[in-house]
Parts: sequence; C-alpha cells; structure tokens
Amino acid sequence: MTQKKETLCITWLGTAGVLIEAGHDGILIDPYVSRPGLLKVALGLPLKPDQQAIEKWLARLETKIHAVIVSHSHFDHCLDAPYFALKANAPLIGSKSTLNVGRGVPLEEKYLQEAETGRGIRIGPFLLQFIESAHGPAFLGKVPYPGKIDQPLTGPHPARDYKLGETYSILITHASGVILHHGSAGFITGMYEGVTSDVVLLGIGGRGNTQAYLENVALKLRAKIVAPIHFDNFFVPLDKKMKYLPGVNFREFLTTADQYQNIFRLKILSIGEKSACNSWISSPPVQ
Repeated sequence: MTQKKETLCITWLGTAGVLIEAGHDGILIDPYVSRPGLLKVALGLPLKPDQQAIEKWLARLETKIHAVIVSHSHFDHCLDAPYFALKANAPLIGSKSTLNVGRGVPLEEKYLQEAETGRGIRIGPFLLQFIESAHGPAFLGKVPYPGKIDQPLTGPHPARDYKLGETYSILITHASGVILHHGSAGFITGMYEGVTSDVVLLGIGGRGNTQAYLENVALKLRAKIVAPIHFDNFFVPLDKKMKYLPGVNFREFLTTADQYQNIFRLKILSIGEKSACNSWISSPPVQ
C-alpha cells in the first residue's frame, strides 16, 4: 500500500516571512512581526523587536519550529528572527551578517549556523539548499543599506545598521513537494539553471521589470504555482488592515503574470492564514 504523503502547509506572516510546516514540524523564514512605523525608520531611531508580538505569533503558529532562516540581513527580514530562534529554542541559519545580529541578542554559538551555497542542510523532514541571489532595486533604483555586519549587533540599532550581507534564495525539499523562497526581488542571470520547484514564494516589492523577473525566476524553475509575497506595507502593524507597499504596483504584477497562466497559476496568500499546498502542486495550470 502506498503511504499517503504528509500535507505541506504555508503560512504567510507578512513581508517575506513564512512558516513552512509538515505535520507538527516547521521552519520559519524571515519572520518579521514588530513592524515599527515609517517615521521611526526614516528618522534613524533605534528599532526594538516587539517581544509580545513575537510570543503571540509563536503561540498562534502552533508548531515545532526546527530552525529560523534568514535570506538577508535587512531589518524587515532579520530584526525579529534571532528572537524567534531564542524563544523557539531553534538554530538561526543565515549569512555571517545574520549571525552577528544573533550574537547581539545574544544567542549561544551552538544556535548559530552559517548558510553555505552548494551544501544541503537537513532540518527535520526538510532539506534546505541556499542559492546565491541578489536584492532588487528597491529604493530609487538602488539597494538600501549595502555592506556587511562585521560585529555583533548589540542593543537597539537603527535600520541602516541592518546591512544587507549576502542574499540567498532558499530551496526547501520535502517528500510532498518543493518550495522555493525567493524573498528579495532581484536575481542573478542563470542562478536557477538545473533547479526546479513546485511552488515559488516570490518577493515582488522593489522589483525591476516584472516580465524579466518572472522569466528568470518562475519560468526558469518550471514552477506550477507562484505566490507573491513582500507586497504588503510592512510599516503598518499586523493587527491593522493590510495595505500595499507604496510603489509595489500589485495590479501590474497580476496583469503581467496573467500572460503565463498556461505555465503557472497564481496563489494569493492572506496574512496569518494556513494554506495546504499539496492540492496546488497536483493541479495543473488552467489551459
């Protein structure tokens, strides 16, 4: 008798944050729930993780977190991640810059694991692979806060101190399917040669040309499902009604993506809603 495959689920936490889980086993990528306001960020004021919000979301997610993974070290990806790792008693996995954010918490060294391209990491029922990527031209055609974090980031710091570090896409392989987290809307030509994925979680905030982006990411991966993420206004608290990130032009993204409806389907996620993706993967695109 063929064993039934375990249900693979995705919960979007806003921005590029997602929980990927199978049964009671989960991994968090880029969890960011503190969401300080735009004025605080623009004025360069120190940013403090909202510990109450982090605890609330950990309780709400109701799963065993085996790892907290960070795609790059900007504040909207990395501010909260070490605290999720600390409270979940889970390793923090990311670049040297990300680990220096973790050291400032401080996380013990045994909970810090550096990401390496070309080497798989087995986490519970998941196999993780890190792929070198690029940040999108998010602000006036430039990548904000370039550089690396070379020392432990101790105490509250302004957004500008959460420097980019390395940028990764994360390929998550499970017996029930393959998910690719492409959290920042840039790409390196040819980065997905020989790589395939059933589902792409596609960051679209601060992207350049939408058609070129889709062709170099979703189409190269032969994805069945494209789920846009990182299009919400992350300066608005999560308990408020979702607003679109200024300049994200969500309608244009949908219109452009619609040209490829015979290749992949779009799945629009709702913040905080668990979605079982086995049925997405098994259903072919509408012809």
